[in-house]
Amino acid sequence: MSMSMVMLALTLSVILCSPGKDAGAPAAPVMRIVSLSPSISRQIIDLHAGRLLVGVTSYDDLREGGVTIVGTLIQPNFEKILTLEPDVVFCSDEDGPVQNIERLIEAGAVVRRFGRNRNYADICDHYEALAGMLGREGLARKNIQRYTERLNRAIHRTRFSGRGGRLPRVAFFLSCRPLIAASSDSFIGRIIRDAGGSCAYHAAGLSYPMVSVESLVYADPDVFISMGGDADSSDFFRVLSGDFNSLKAVRNRALFMIAPDTIPYYTPEDYVKSVEKISGILRKAALSGLTP
Repeated sequence: MSMSMVMLALTLSVILCSPGKDAGAPAAPVMRIVSLSPSISRQIIDLHAGRLLVGVTSYDDLREGGVTIVGTLIQPNFEKILTLEPDVVFCSDEDGPVQNIERLIEAGAVVRRFGRNRNYADICDHYEALAGMLGREGLARKNIQRYTERLNRAIHRTRFSGRGGRLPRVAFFLSCRPLIAASSDSFIGRIIRDAGGSCAYHAAGLSYPMVSVESLVYADPDVFISMGGDADSSDFFRVLSGDFNSLKAVRNRALFMIAPDTIPYYTPEDYVKSVEKISGILRKAALSGLTP
């Protein structure tokens, strides 16, 4: 997934919207699916139903195997979708505000729109609902049990010696140019909390605020994590190391880059992998002997 896709997906996730109405119910059994959400596509594959996918967006990793690309995440091609004659079109309220799904419903397509995902529990609820439509309820329950066990193992509270046992404060950046941070109100903020940290930024009503470099001096986080691309992240960390070397994270070399391969996706497995990844970073930071 490209960084432009990451920014688009996470920007869409903070747009407030009203749930759209579904057009009927998918015929049973469902044999032909168009997915307008990369996360839903990944859930379908995780439920061993990938062969049912006949159409996905250009942001899915399914360009091989005969699956038709039906446009972009923000501009699906409705004519191409209808030509595929799907039993159901799956989409999400995470993306719905810009997809104009109502046009597809008016054209007679059966559309099932899933709600927003605020946390792991929401993701699992939608995953089970999807499995029910695909006749894979048993597999979904087994998978959720397995993922939840992994999540419980990953959830820990990193303790900093000499700091009263408080949680490490994490500054997580989606972009370095401009500087966009994850706040405690965001989906990524929930991942950080489950991984044993706390967000350095608390922006009331804003999930992903644009911040200034100067704000870092005030926040003075314990750990920096950047998902802004290798080159941009390296340049950003170089500036921090040169001009802001009094910051705790810089002084203790707690500067980390992370690939956008799981965090932007709303699936049970990707959520668990994201928590495991952040948890591992916090453990590494703690073991490096951070100082107050």
